[in-house]
Amino acid sequence: MAEWNAYYRNEDDEEEQEEGEQSGGDYKITGRDSLVFLVDASKEMFIKGEDGQPSNFDMTMQVVRSVYASKIISSHRDLMALVFYGTEQSKDPSKSFKHVYVYHDLDEPGAKRVQEVDALRGGKGAQLAAETMGSGETSLGDALWCCANLYSDIKLRLSHKRLMIFTCRDKPHEGDSVKDRQARTKSGDLKETGVIIDLMHLMKPDGFDVAPFFRDIISPPEDESELGLQLEPCDKLEDLQKRVRAKEQKKRAQARLHLCLGEGINVAVGIYATAVTARKPAPIRLYRETNEPVRSKTRTFHTQTGSLLLPSEIKKSQVYGKKQIVMEKDEVDAIKKFEDPGMFLIGFKPMERLKRHHHIRPAAFIYPEEDEVKGSACLFSALLTKCHERNVFH
Repeated sequence: MAEWNAYYRNEDDEEEQEEGEQSGGDYKITGRDSLVFLVDASKEMFIKGEDGQPSNFDMTMQVVRSVYASKIISSHRDLMALVFYGTEQSKDPSKSFKHVYVYHDLDEPGAKRVQEVDALRGGKGAQLAAETMGSGETSLGDALWCCANLYSDIKLRLSHKRLMIFTCRDKPHEGDSVKDRQARTKSGDLKETGVIIDLMHLMKPDGFDVAPFFRDIISPPEDESELGLQLEPCDKLEDLQKRVRAKEQKKRAQARLHLCLGEGINVAVGIYATAVTARKPAPIRLYRETNEPVRSKTRTFHTQTGSLLLPSEIKKSQVYGKKQIVMEKDEVDAIKKFEDPGMFLIGFKPMERLKRHHHIRPAAFIYPEEDEVKGSACLFSALLTKCHERNVFH
């Protein structure tokens, strides 16, 4: 389970992390992760499945919404984007591409974006998508080019760049060799800049054949496990969510492993690769002329005569009740020591004087993650049940 405050940082801490500095003696992964959802908006995506199953477009929006919400809790500084291709209307920052609709540009996820994706779900969502974007011609090459521009417009350092294509059409250009060649060229350009392209292909009536077109578009498998190229399309929401999450889990593990090997740290690889190293030695200031370490000394001078004051001549004072109370150094040292180490009762207040906020800390969010901790969903469910029985939420 993860807590919100485990990921929370202020702006200064983030800038230090993006510059590759250390915090608390542990190496940090520099830069931010980024993820672009490239979704097919053709008419085939809106066809509902058998027995009331949701359409491929609806399943995709549910997955996008789930990832958005998860990122807000776990990695709210990462960048995400949502782009539709095969649309009738066009919308992109450069106004150079037709049939491409940038619904969300690369930015941090937030509650507003989650609500906007929620609006695209279900029957009303399909109607809104038809009114807003519509379905038109397809040019996957233009869509990939538009995504490349989104990445180029980002000035922040990106540690990981991934693009996921959601579609149920294995031949998006219907045999147009010019558009096919353009798409392969643009995918090659993206992969050369470090973008990993994954295919989240969905079920269609006559099956989905990856080989003719998409095998040259997507990035090669990162290893020989099941997280590489998936040949079977997804026909259920659970399968699609599992496949997307598997890619995210693999990305985090590989990022940690790459960091460990790059820094020359001893690596212990289990399910996840982690690295712990000793704190870097503090910098030593050297005198310019002799190149010797500089040692600082504090000296106090009289403000009127300019004479050097000895420690015995220095006194400290505290204003209390509009009177200045002067104390000797020995008295100050005695005040700092209240009693020998231990627990002592120095006073108390009546119970009615205590406020509720005295016992409440900043909110912490927890959520189950079965892929990381087996049984966490069961534990989380039991915790919620007990909280409801004790009326904790009332």
